[in-house]
Amino acid sequence: MKFFIKFITLGFAASLALFKVSVADDRPNILWIVSEDNGARWLGCYGNPAKPTPTLDKLAAEGFRYERCYSSIPVCAPQRFTWITGINAISAGTQGMRSGVQIPDFIRYYPEIFQDIGYYTSKGKDAKTDYNHRSNRSGNDFWNEPKKLEWDVLKQKQPFMHVINTHSTHESRVFGAYNPNKHTAPKAGNLAAYHPDLPGIHFVYEKYNEAHRKMDAEVKIWLAELDQSGLAKSTIVIYSSDHGGVLPRSKRFLYNSGTHCPLIVRIPEKYKNLYPASKPGDTVKELVSFTDFPKTWLNLGNATKDQVEQMQGRSFLGKETEPNPEFVYSFRNRMDDRLDMVRSARDNEFLYIRNYMPFAAVGQFLPYLFNSQAMRDWKQHDLDGRTDAVTSRFFKQPRVIDELYLYEKDYDNVKNLAADSANAARIKAMRAALRQWQLEIFDSGFIPEDEMGQQAAKYELTVYEFVRNPELYPLEQYIDMADKSLELDSKNLGCFLEALNTPFVGNRYWATLGILNLSFVGDSTKDNNVLNAMQALLEKTTESQVVKAYAAWVIVRSGNDKQGQEALDFLKNLGYKTYSFRTVLNVLDWMDPKHSFPVMLDIYLNGKQSGDSARVITNHLISQASAEVAELVEQHSKAVNSITNHEKRLRNYSQKPENISAEKIAKQTTQSQAELARATAVEKELRAKLEAKN
Repeated sequence: MKFFIKFITLGFAASLALFKVSVADDRPNILWIVSEDNGARWLGCYGNPAKPTPTLDKLAAEGFRYERCYSSIPVCAPQRFTWITGINAISAGTQGMRSGVQIPDFIRYYPEIFQDIGYYTSKGKDAKTDYNHRSNRSGNDFWNEPKKLEWDVLKQKQPFMHVINTHSTHESRVFGAYNPNKHTAPKAGNLAAYHPDLPGIHFVYEKYNEAHRKMDAEVKIWLAELDQSGLAKSTIVIYSSDHGGVLPRSKRFLYNSGTHCPLIVRIPEKYKNLYPASKPGDTVKELVSFTDFPKTWLNLGNATKDQVEQMQGRSFLGKETEPNPEFVYSFRNRMDDRLDMVRSARDNEFLYIRNYMPFAAVGQFLPYLFNSQAMRDWKQHDLDGRTDAVTSRFFKQPRVIDELYLYEKDYDNVKNLAADSANAARIKAMRAALRQWQLEIFDSGFIPEDEMGQQAAKYELTVYEFVRNPELYPLEQYIDMADKSLELDSKNLGCFLEALNTPFVGNRYWATLGILNLSFVGDSTKDNNVLNAMQALLEKTTESQVVKAYAAWVIVRSGNDKQGQEALDFLKNLGYKTYSFRTVLNVLDWMDPKHSFPVMLDIYLNGKQSGDSARVITNHLISQASAEVAELVEQHSKAVNSITNHEKRLRNYSQKPENISAEKIAKQTTQSQAELARATAVEKELRAKLEAKN
């Protein structure tokens, strides 16, 4: 009898285990298709009159279209970090574009958690591995299949989570001659209010519509393959972009054009209990942040709360969803080599933007962005004095500190309501909500990136750990001082001078920026106490180089010729081989060129800059110099590039590549040596002419 009972018990346990597997296997597959750089309004179903996306429009009719979905940060790599971890990039110090910031090993990636709950994880078709941080793990280590899309394998491995990334709408697709119809490009039917009516801009609009047609055709193929595999009835299909874009003033910026993103979710009939609205084809108006994505996808797979504990978003789909938020938040910091710090809060009606570095123009020169003909034509239009109050605002320096928009009625965000006293209470409330969020997620931006690496390394901590230690990173104090720096009230001058003597670098940084901001609205920086305090910062050997760079700018702006020249010399020396070079470069570019030009020319001729840094310096010199000097700089830059290219070729030839014959290597080596000698002679001659001009 005991044996019989034991047999029955074991049989029941086995049946229960099989039942659990069956239940687990009945969970939905997830196919997430991501396109790059395109805001919501580029899709036909979101209002693009060109209607370049019939496949995605059909998907929206078969599924649910989210009307208020916003990226956390309007640029790709930091957004990928936010997705892969569920942690806002500013919470870990990875918000700078192409960041190499280390993160703790205990931070997990969402594909790992999917594997924990029994999902097969894979990505293919150009799925990215650049997650904008350093880690002891490779970007491919936490996927079962990191490179291929194989429907037969997915069919065997259900449930699965598969990610497809398409590059077809990437910003680079509007460079060059991508659109074969460029000579007959129609006028854009959705020209933004901030864009001037120029042929070059209409041309790029049509190029980007063409990019969407290509992307949409790819999606059509993938969805057809999903159907043919027999997996469509058990697979939730998600389509989104990775942020907004891609015309100038969209990607990288916190306006609708940079953060409002498409999100379409098609849910099979068998999972209709997961519908976010009554029926397919409906739209969903709840606020969604991209930070919510990984937590929500895991919720669809029935992950537990403990398994997603590190994640900062909310679950908006699945059996157990979280309440709709009152606000969603976005952030902007360094974009390539250009510095900035902007935060935004958005409710169901208003978008509030807080500019922490108002002394820099929104549309400062950024090399990659200026590869676009639309950007170059717009900038030239402004330099020619042909822009109006709306189309010129992008280039104004300084810019406004607070921006407030009715973001659906004013989709292009050109009617700033912040100055209207009737909105003072609203701004105060939204700023308070923003502050609370910054405290909750440990916003790491209140020590600038160049300095943050130094501070965290001093204590052998990752930035993630450093900002969570209030004894090292007193965030409330820093936000208070940053807010004071933006009040533009000379009554705060005493507070700033006092803060320069505190032990916390963040307080000294924001106090210095407060004094700098005052220099744009009055003459308080000519006060001897201010000049002496700034000079003391330059002379203090233990002071942050970043703080010193801004202090030097304050001195230059004071109008004191002797001290100003000494400050410029200090900046020039700081511009060589220092951890703060990026800060120095930006300060010099923001500065009045009558002061900065000689320093920039010296750094250009004697520094070892390359890539974006070199392009920023070259652009500064060409745009600010006389026609003669600009031509010399342009010719010299070409000579330097020629030298670099021929040196690279010679190094390659010295390796004796197997695919090139010895005879050809010898011939090409001789040619490159001759070209290198010519370029070197030209560079030397042009250098002498430029040095004579400085």
